[in-house]
Amino acid sequence: MFDIFKRKPPTERETFPTLLSEPPSIADHLDVGRVFSVTKAAEQGNVRDLFALYRDVIVSDSHMQGEISKRKLAVLGDRMTVLPWDKSDPSNTSAATVIEDEIHNCKSWKDACIHLLDGTLWPVALVEKVYQPTATGYKLKTLVPVPHYLLDYTAGHMRISDVDHQTGTILPTFHDPDPERYIIHRGHLLTAPDTWGGPMRSILYWWLLGTMTRDWWSRFLDRYGSPFLVGRYPKGDDTSRNVLRDAFKMSVRLGGLVVNEDTKVELIQAAAGQTGAAYEKFLSICQREKSKLILGQTLSAEAQSTGMNSGTSNMQEGVRQDIRSWDSSSLADTFRVQLFDQYLRINGSTASTPTLTWGSVSDAELKVKAEVLKNLKDAGLTPTLDGLKDISRQLSIPLERLQTSPGLMKLSAMIAAGDIDLTKLAALEVGASGSFLRSHTMQRS
Repeated sequence: MFDIFKRKPPTERETFPTLLSEPPSIADHLDVGRVFSVTKAAEQGNVRDLFALYRDVIVSDSHMQGEISKRKLAVLGDRMTVLPWDKSDPSNTSAATVIEDEIHNCKSWKDACIHLLDGTLWPVALVEKVYQPTATGYKLKTLVPVPHYLLDYTAGHMRISDVDHQTGTILPTFHDPDPERYIIHRGHLLTAPDTWGGPMRSILYWWLLGTMTRDWWSRFLDRYGSPFLVGRYPKGDDTSRNVLRDAFKMSVRLGGLVVNEDTKVELIQAAAGQTGAAYEKFLSICQREKSKLILGQTLSAEAQSTGMNSGTSNMQEGVRQDIRSWDSSSLADTFRVQLFDQYLRINGSTASTPTLTWGSVSDAELKVKAEVLKNLKDAGLTPTLDGLKDISRQLSIPLERLQTSPGLMKLSAMIAAGDIDLTKLAALEVGASGSFLRSHTMQRS
């Protein structure tokens, strides 16, 4: 049964991450020079610090957490459907049912999907496949996300650091990511090498500027945010000056001042409003740049005035739908090629590999497609079986043709067998039969 494979599928896991192997935070006291050194080291193949910095950036930035969650939920928040490659083939339908059962029984499936979708911003994401032998073949035991900090490119290609199975510490040895063991997902459109950091690299400096802006604003408030006292005393009156100075010292403990009537004290408020507006504007710019990269638009992150009938919201929603469609289709292709195909082959199946879909097309696109189908029907045209398969895939709803009358079904079979001359019968336009014949004539021609 397994002659088509040179070796048996992996049945023991190799990835054992623990808190001992987790790199320490490097975002503390980070500056531009440190970010530059981290990215340059990654270009040489040492990506551990860069990926650790990516982790710190997301953990410490509430805005980015929200935006990344939106992008992942746009895919994982929809209903997932396993579709056979050819619905008319019973073996393909059976293969889709088997794959759907394996997904349902794999408790780590959702965690694997969440991790693989990191590949939309990270340069790559890996998941380890572990199978379990059964009486009739193999079943999927678990999917183990591979932490990004275990990746290494110092040898000129991607390797995975070995981890001690007992302690979880990272060893100085490596192994190559065997396609039989690992799912490798790149869910972005960049063609640059992984060592350049993927799309996430362009966010680093916007995150750093936003963080430094918060630090600068805190320093300003600490120094000038509270009202401060200004004392006035007669020129040359050293006695009043000393009294005023002592009074300022005592005001910290007493909460007030005791001075003579010839001494003037004023309470000055810092002009924090102008600096606050500048801080808010600059921070908004940083947040918008991050949103544009992650989601392709900014309207879902903050309320913005675009003017009446500007069409900006529809345009940005279209961009978001394009990103959502790409994320779901690329993840589905990764599972189909690197998991489902292997599972069917190691269990002796020769059926075509099924595919995955998440959700359906947008409401606007669905409305357009419905109008097109209605216009085609009015024109006497109808989708073929291949067309129905494509529509089913887009809607994530299995579709089939309505059953026609027995007479028309028999007539259809005779036409398919070539027992009836369509050229002569096409002229007979009598009710539904005439419409049926015209449609078959169009399809045949």
